[in-house]
Amino acid sequence: METMVKERLYEVEFETLEAKPIEAFENKAAILSAKLDMSVVIGKCEKNIKDIMDLKVGELIYLDKTVDEDLDIEINNKSVAKGETIKLDEKISVRISEFR
Repeated sequence: METMVKERLYEVEFETLEAKPIEAFENKAAILSAKLDMSVVIGKCEKNIKDIMDLKVGELIYLDKTVDEDLDIEINNKSVAKGETIKLDEKISVRISEFR
């Protein structure tokens, strides 16, 4: 026995959102002090589960970037910029070269 399902479609209206400058927010300090995860990605690759489980110390992982390519800068896993590696006070650092 077949039953027919009727679909009901409703049109929904939302109010238009407008961008406000940060100064317009009442608790600007709370917004500006919120922590975000920032990462610099040197490259990526795709491997199947077996290959990952078979990895051993000393093995090489081949990435999708060349040595002289800019690195991806991500905030909360979203790519926002590119940058080049530099050495600063014996630490590896990244100089931003472009924003997306």
